[in-house]
Amino acid sequence: MSGVQVNSDDWFAELVVWADDNEIDYTLFPRDKTQLLALSELSLIGCQLTELPESIGHLTQLSLLNLNKNQLTELPDSIGNLQRLDKLYLMGNQLKAVPESIGQLTQLTELLLGRNQLSTVPDSISNLTRLTVLSLWKNEFKEIPSSIAALTQLSELYLGWNQLTEIPVFVGELKQLTELSLGSNKLTEIPEFIGNLNKLTELSLWQNQLKQLPETLGNLSQLNQLMLSNNQLSQLPLSLAKLTQLETLSLTDNLIKSLPQELSHMQAITEFE
Repeated sequence: MSGVQVNSDDWFAELVVWADDNEIDYTLFPRDKTQLLALSELSLIGCQLTELPESIGHLTQLSLLNLNKNQLTELPDSIGNLQRLDKLYLMGNQLKAVPESIGQLTQLTELLLGRNQLSTVPDSISNLTRLTVLSLWKNEFKEIPSSIAALTQLSELYLGWNQLTEIPVFVGELKQLTELSLGSNKLTEIPEFIGNLNKLTELSLWQNQLKQLPETLGNLSQLNQLMLSNNQLSQLPLSLAKLTQLETLSLTDNLIKSLPQELSHMQAITEFE
């Protein structure tokens, strides 16, 4: 592991120095080797951490690692040693890249990378086939990473606040999705295959450059929320009349100011203003 001898305590000394330097409370990060090795959850939220030592890779019993709201600019390769991790939270840091070794975390079900400076993710992400929640919102993506195509168990995919211009075909194959967030991007059209995602309950498309929507939206029979504000829509597909589960339809800041007669019976709370 990271060139450190297994029988050596150098890794432990490195972790203790790191924890002391960052004034991490003993209750959050014990300075006892046996306790550290047995840790299953480590939450260091808002601790102003600027680095994570390679020796973190020795804490192999961790199932939850929460490092939200720090100042991390990179992750050590040894993160890939934490192969029991089920949840890895890294929101609100300054990450510009994620190491390829993240693909070794094959038990992960939740990976939160929102509010960083990422424009890509490693191809090895495709190994994380147990992922059900992936958050990449508020980064610098210009396209949806193709490695996501393999993540067929995803139920929640958050891609808002990026610079996406199109939705690739593979998104239509992520048929376990219940929430798809694409607000605040640069999308000019929504492809017809969006209608394949018939488990969706929430679809966010607000603040894009949409002028029309496909009739296939009417296939999303479980849809509960449809967020379309801040676009350039002048009409809606009449197939929306089939969305009997719809509770919220947000249309503020579009060109359309009222529902057509064919949609007037909809029970959804419709917001125009």
